[in-house]
Amino acid sequence: MAEIQTGGTHSPLPPQPQLFQLEPIDVAEPWQHELIECFISFSTLAAGKSQTELHETLQQKASESMHSHGELVNGLVYGILTVPAEGNTYLRHLNIVSRDGFAHAISRLKLLATAHRFARVRPEVRSQLFWLLSELVKVSAHGVDQVVLALTRQVRSGDVTQGNVKLCWLMVRFAQANYAWLSTFPVLVATMVYMLGRLALDHSRVPDLRAAECELAVQLLREQFHECCMIGRDLVRMLQDVARIPEFHDLWQDILQQPQSLSPLFAGIEQLLRTPTPPMFLANRITYEMESRLRFILENLPATSYSRNLMWFVQRYLSTPESESLFSDLIRYIIGVFHPSNAVLASNVVPRYVFLGGLLRFIRSPVVAANAKLALFYDWLFYDPKSDTIMNIEPGVLIIAQSVDKYTFMTASFIEFLAYESDAYSPELAPEIRGSIGLAMQDAVEKGVIPSIMPIYEHPRIEVDIRQNLYYLFPQLVPPVLEPVPSEASADDAEPAKNDDAMLLDPTDMLPPAAVDSELAPEPLKPAVELPLPIAAPQPIRTVSATPKMSIALDPVSRMFQEEFGIVDTELAPEIPTDADNTNSISDTTAKGGALEDVVLVASAEPLPEISVEQALEDTSLWLFGLTLQTFVDSVAAAEPDVKQIGRSVKEIVDMFAQSEASISAIACVLSSIFSDSLNMEDIETNAELTAAGESSDGLEHDLLHYILIAAADYTHTTDMTNSTRRVLQLLVQLTEAKVDVGFRWLLYSVVNTGKPAQYAHYVDQYAESTLQAALVRELGVLQEQFPSLFYTVLPQIYTAFPDAFPGCRGIVKSVVALIDQPQVYRLSALIARGQLQLFGHRQAAIVAIIGMTLESNAFEQVCFWQLLNAEVGGDEARVAGIAHYLLLEKELDPASNSEAATGLLTLLKATSPTPSLLNPLFMYAAATEDSDAGVDFSGNALTAWLRTSKAVLQNSLSELAPSALSADVVKSVVSQWLERYSQQLDEKDRYEIQQALVPKPAAPAIEVPNLSSVERSSEHRPVTRSQKAKEDNERKRRISNSQPISQQQSHQETPKRRKNNSANSEGSDSSSDVPMTRGRRRRNGRSLTAGDDNQSYQSSPILSSASPSD
Repeated sequence: MAEIQTGGTHSPLPPQPQLFQLEPIDVAEPWQHELIECFISFSTLAAGKSQTELHETLQQKASESMHSHGELVNGLVYGILTVPAEGNTYLRHLNIVSRDGFAHAISRLKLLATAHRFARVRPEVRSQLFWLLSELVKVSAHGVDQVVLALTRQVRSGDVTQGNVKLCWLMVRFAQANYAWLSTFPVLVATMVYMLGRLALDHSRVPDLRAAECELAVQLLREQFHECCMIGRDLVRMLQDVARIPEFHDLWQDILQQPQSLSPLFAGIEQLLRTPTPPMFLANRITYEMESRLRFILENLPATSYSRNLMWFVQRYLSTPESESLFSDLIRYIIGVFHPSNAVLASNVVPRYVFLGGLLRFIRSPVVAANAKLALFYDWLFYDPKSDTIMNIEPGVLIIAQSVDKYTFMTASFIEFLAYESDAYSPELAPEIRGSIGLAMQDAVEKGVIPSIMPIYEHPRIEVDIRQNLYYLFPQLVPPVLEPVPSEASADDAEPAKNDDAMLLDPTDMLPPAAVDSELAPEPLKPAVELPLPIAAPQPIRTVSATPKMSIALDPVSRMFQEEFGIVDTELAPEIPTDADNTNSISDTTAKGGALEDVVLVASAEPLPEISVEQALEDTSLWLFGLTLQTFVDSVAAAEPDVKQIGRSVKEIVDMFAQSEASISAIACVLSSIFSDSLNMEDIETNAELTAAGESSDGLEHDLLHYILIAAADYTHTTDMTNSTRRVLQLLVQLTEAKVDVGFRWLLYSVVNTGKPAQYAHYVDQYAESTLQAALVRELGVLQEQFPSLFYTVLPQIYTAFPDAFPGCRGIVKSVVALIDQPQVYRLSALIARGQLQLFGHRQAAIVAIIGMTLESNAFEQVCFWQLLNAEVGGDEARVAGIAHYLLLEKELDPASNSEAATGLLTLLKATSPTPSLLNPLFMYAAATEDSDAGVDFSGNALTAWLRTSKAVLQNSLSELAPSALSADVVKSVVSQWLERYSQQLDEKDRYEIQQALVPKPAAPAIEVPNLSSVERSSEHRPVTRSQKAKEDNERKRRISNSQPISQQQSHQETPKRRKNNSANSEGSDSSSDVPMTRGRRRRNGRSLTAGDDNQSYQSSPILSSASPSD
């Protein structure tokens, strides 16, 4: 046990866990400290006991409680891992005390196996871990397979360091020694095969290890091939990479030519390619530490500041030539495992395609570049909407579309790669692959990942051969490429060109997109040799002098992404809008990587096209409504519309819309038409008052928006975000964009009526560029303007629903004080005092920003504002000091022109103890405004108020302030002026004590008092004589009446006089003569010491020194 020496004593330090090789600055996790503490307790318990006694003691302690049992297991597991020599002994003890089938022990091992610092586990601990797992396998302990699964993730790809190679050996030998046990866990078998196949690529320089890995992987594949088929299409990708290794060659040929020899249920390689790879296999090649770093970047960092973290990640994990194989695994993880949530998609967090583009630019090898592009587009080759998710192709679609304007070579390279792979990847399956690629892009367009691929096709910098490839891949999305008309054509040849429309027609144009035969499409232009990745070696861009017909408007994230790659041709690049409000965004994406029902619609930032109701009714997607919509429109236009009947029709329309694929914009147009002058909005304020009074809901009058909200609530009452839920929420968003006041009504309905604020939060999530706080500011502002009384009534409920959005929000505070009256001020102040409402929060910057906003408000609003601020902030020293510093020093508050703010600040100061942090800005403000005397007056008011309420605290604060860094002249000037101006309000005693508080007290030297006789001890407490007391009182009154502070010279001169008087009185008295006990008197060797003996200490102080020593 480590010890430190301090002053001759030993202070034990807590022992550090010995599982990891930690640096002195590293902090071990709490579970590690728990293990070592339990081990120390076990060692203490076992000390001095025989085996029989120890067994009995362990049995008894393990049976006391599950807590005692867990402590014993913790200590024994730690001993097995860190003390190899006693491993067998501790394992016998573990067998004795275990009461749960080793479940607790395995849970401790899983903590170690999933630790982010596993790479720093001590070598002996690793060896003992696998030894303990083998022993637990022998006793058939449940859960060992989960620990082994976690350990497979800790074996790093692309890492040939000694520690990782040893870990590979440990894993292979464990699997070989426990092969029969391993074969009983299909998931573990498949994971082990995928891990070994990926690792075999890295170990060409370790032939023995590679041979062992290949032998074990091939054995598992041949004997457990059916279980391995669950890996899916990435098993084929892995086998393609290792097919040239002799151990895998024969197996690969059998998969291609004799699939039945491996498993009777295996129909061929197409069966594997049609099976999407589960995320757990893609995540297996990324360690827990890498995953946490990646997720931090992709979930938290904005697109403008992720580059430094990406550079650090690359330098840490991808800096060696051997680590290049990890690029493909990282891309597959980001594509198939990490699917961002709706909140991340709607924020400014770096998108996946931007991160992938930044990652690709670090690739330098053409082979690695080709593998990386295959990993990026691998799911396109066999895409099936029934089994694949749109999130797996979304990054590829966006990286193609968002690169076309400035970095066309990237888009061209990716399109060429897709065209080439559609035929070359598997010639026998070429038509199916080409159809899957087209289906993937069509699905992306239909679900709004991009609006169309026509901007790519028509871009002037896209060459003719790339357009041919686009038509070859996506004939249902782009027109065929027309051959250019020769400039020297004969009259006969040019005759067909007279009709421009005929020139644009093609036989395939007459067919619906689904009926276009791929045989009519031209052959793609394939490169003879696979092009190197243009990010690593940019190709020169050939320009076309044509005017673009369409261009993709890029958002700031896309522009930032493109500015990180290659060369920009500013002459041909179209102008990119800088306003973030006029950008394209992903319209459809999924929150979960799985079912297609999870498609979420994100509100487009672009304004909706204005269409009439008649045009909306002609939308082909509304056929399933029949005559319902037309009847609805007619009933609204009736002379005396029946609101309740129309409301029932609205409910029916919303129900049909939610469960169909009808156009959102068309339905929104039809529903928004009902909010005309003939159907006014309801008085929700009156309805709320009637409801509070107990009125039945049947007696209330509602408008049609109320019925829309009721219908929407039926689909948003649960937390499950189904496709119907998202469609209904998107309908509400589009109604809002159509100038219908849906937002604040939906807020009230969600919070007040149903008590489910999550419904409103989901509604806000549909806005691509809106936060919850911004939405609340907007809705509360509308509510406050239209229904001010209801606004103040429901404000506490809304705060309870969204407590994080209120504190420090200027917009909400502005709405609160806009039309407030004194009864509401009192009510809100009471709520703030009870903690049921918070408006300002603890962020100093937010508070002062709100104060600065209110300085221009009218007088009544400022008075109400300061009353609310005082209710929340009053008494909080830190916040009040920050407010005082802002108003007095930064804003240089003028009480004459900002009397409301000055009064409010003074009230805050009076409610807070006068600490030095509050006195500093007061004195500095008074000194800065001494010309106008405003600062002295304001500071004097505060000091006078404190003197009456907190005199002792004020004196102590002045004493602490005197020797501080604040200028002594400032303190002297302010206090002197204060005492002079407020002499009538201050009595003599208070003035004297304030002056004394500013005089620094000298530090008393350590004096050894000798052993006094009883007579000397009795003389120390003699009473003060009347004559001496009278002289002291007269002298004090004379000084106060002249308003002169005590100077060092006076203090220096009066002390000998008092000593002389004291001596005279002593001579005319008894043996126990009266000795006055003046301030600062001490005894040394039986004689008294007055302040005069320490005169040098008083002369050294500059505070309130009106006379120099020379005077």
